[in-house]
Amino acid sequence: MKSQRKITRFISGLILATTIELLSVATLLLEPTALASPPESAPSWSFTGSLNAHRNNHTATLLPNGKVLVAGGNSGAGIQGILNSAELYDPATGTWSLTASLNVPRSFSTATLLPNGKVLVAGGTSSPSSVTATAELYDPATGTWSLTGNLNTTRFWHSATLLQNGKVLIAGGHGGQDGPRHSAELYDPASGTWSVTGRLLNTGGAGRIMHTATLLQNGKVLVVGGIDGDDFEVSFSSAELYNPDTGTWSVAGSLSTTRALHTATLLQNGKVLVVGGSTASDSAELYDPATDTWSHAGTLSRRSSHTATLLPNGQVLIAGGANSGNGVGGLTSLNSAELYDPSTGTWSNTAHLNTARYGHTATLLQNGKVLVAGGFDNTLSGTLNSAELYDPAITSTANPIDDPQFFVRQHYLDFLSREPEAGQPWSAILNSCPNPFNLDPNSPSADCDRILVSSSFFLSPEFRLKGSYVFTFYRVAFDRLADFAEIIADMQSVTGQTPADTFARRAAFPISFAGRQEFRARFDSLSDAAFVAALLDRYGLTAITTPDPQQPEGGQKVVLTRADLTSRLDGGALTRAVVLRAVVESDEVSAAEFNRAFVAMQYYGYLRRTPEEAGYNDWLNHLTAHPTDFRTMVHGFVNSVEYRMRFGQP
Repeated sequence: MKSQRKITRFISGLILATTIELLSVATLLLEPTALASPPESAPSWSFTGSLNAHRNNHTATLLPNGKVLVAGGNSGAGIQGILNSAELYDPATGTWSLTASLNVPRSFSTATLLPNGKVLVAGGTSSPSSVTATAELYDPATGTWSLTGNLNTTRFWHSATLLQNGKVLIAGGHGGQDGPRHSAELYDPASGTWSVTGRLLNTGGAGRIMHTATLLQNGKVLVVGGIDGDDFEVSFSSAELYNPDTGTWSVAGSLSTTRALHTATLLQNGKVLVVGGSTASDSAELYDPATDTWSHAGTLSRRSSHTATLLPNGQVLIAGGANSGNGVGGLTSLNSAELYDPSTGTWSNTAHLNTARYGHTATLLQNGKVLVAGGFDNTLSGTLNSAELYDPAITSTANPIDDPQFFVRQHYLDFLSREPEAGQPWSAILNSCPNPFNLDPNSPSADCDRILVSSSFFLSPEFRLKGSYVFTFYRVAFDRLADFAEIIADMQSVTGQTPADTFARRAAFPISFAGRQEFRARFDSLSDAAFVAALLDRYGLTAITTPDPQQPEGGQKVVLTRADLTSRLDGGALTRAVVLRAVVESDEVSAAEFNRAFVAMQYYGYLRRTPEEAGYNDWLNHLTAHPTDFRTMVHGFVNSVEYRMRFGQP
């Protein structure tokens, strides 16, 4: 059938890698929830692929091709573990891939997308004791970094703003041992050089860090708040304006309260929404450029070091942050998120992040979703590598498992014990499928729907190397199914960092298995001949066709009779662990156990539990009677209430 051909074509894309996620659930309902289309929309957060590195205080930039470039940051607390690595997020597949590394490690730097499509990264801390004046350019066309002209002064925790003339304004920041910066500089992409452009005015003689800088519709730049670079206990309520036409700064109207580590967002009506901060973290204010005045913009949950994203519908999404500031003892990261509606001037709660975080990044994607990546958890040392997507209900689903990207990633975690590889094809297949929720095996969508994609994981070579492999040891040795806890632990034990590592772990597994108490109690008292007979008689075999026991991963198969196995055991050429593996991987046993493994892994993978006898036997009988009808069984599990309840409402 066409679906079988589709599976064969795509399963070769599944490769070996790492890790596993353990989950638990409730009870299986064999009558599935039949989904012909996804449920109604609701705002939601869902996990997407994890970063290759744990990061906080990094940069994230949306590229013209729709991917997101994440660069630098810290892998630990404070300014420890400063990174030079960079990676790309692909929204089409929900995966991260490493790209070329920065020439200089940096954190607390800035990243600006230039009109030519390149990304300018400037300044930052380059080691725990040094601040850099270097700047470099990332070229998405070549995936490479190149140094450009140096800033006139070292600085970190500064601001960077792309002006309407294509130049980049850098303002304020701190120079480390050189102290705070009052100065500002302009980068000219045409010449790759920096020039000084006036001094910040309204800081009481101190430099300004942890402030915001916003390009207004009139071309000027509004700089707001921040902290005194000489005295970190002093924050500012002042604001000032930079005029690119004259290269000068002027005092702007002041905030009603001091703020730092806040956010500033240009609204569609031209006003600027300033939210939270370390000293006024439960309030918001609006700046009106027409009158140079500020007005109260409501109250929200107390937060700082959060993110603010202007959504396509004009609302502003505030996500995460830390509950800290004046009058707050200690620091707690937040998983809450809120929406500001400029049309009503009101705040409302929206779906919570899956992981509390601050010091993260938030990037509006071309599909209208928001990518949140990295940051700190509830501790200063708890740096995250997880990433999440916010769907503002334009295309969202009530249950995240209905999202193609989430669905595919969960299959990698549940059945291959790892994150998806960069460039995996499955998300794109589902996104382009006319009806990914199709249930009709005769529909054209049967060549690309969720049932087809799910089945492909079971039939992949990688799954046979891991799940089917360890499952069959229990069947051959003990004539029983593995418990959920057993199969998950054993799959972990054979999952390596590389193919070579996985092969080595597969070789070690039979030795460990043969040393278990249950195995020894069953077989230690038997002679070698009786041991071989016990393994083969269960399948009525007198000989097996199996990978060469001397090189089981070499691809060469041999035929071994009962007498061959017994004599080699007696002569010491083979061990009982090696003979057990030879029987497990034989063509005859693999064929006999295929359906049992297929059914059992539905329980282990989808439902995260040991199969119950009646249900397992019902599905096994169905598959035995209809050996090509994998769709009915996969549909019964992937659309069951029990599976869907793992992730939300059915």
